[in-house]
Amino acid sequence: MASWLIVLLAVLGIARLTRLITRDAITEPARAWITGRLPLDSRLVYLIHCDWCASIYVGSGVAAAVWTWPHRGWVDIPLIALTGSYVAGWSARLEDKADAPSPQ
Repeated sequence: MASWLIVLLAVLGIARLTRLITRDAITEPARAWITGRLPLDSRLVYLIHCDWCASIYVGSGVAAAVWTWPHRGWVDIPLIALTGSYVAGWSARLEDKADAPSPQ
């Protein structure tokens, strides 16, 4: 796979994983569990609610995986899946916005 494509997949995969950690409803129970056990001003509580903060750690992990195993299909498959998920969610939001009645 071309290097530029791997970079694009990695960037979009990082965006998807970050959103999964910080905002998605499916991970809300895990965030609530952590928030309920730690002081609200703790760094971990802040990290799991901050896109910018979480993305550096997610990005480091993804970059390490791509760097360590550059020509392994098992790295490409999750990147493609994450990118597909992110693009699908993004396009669904655009469609929802386009289908919404305009205020009169």
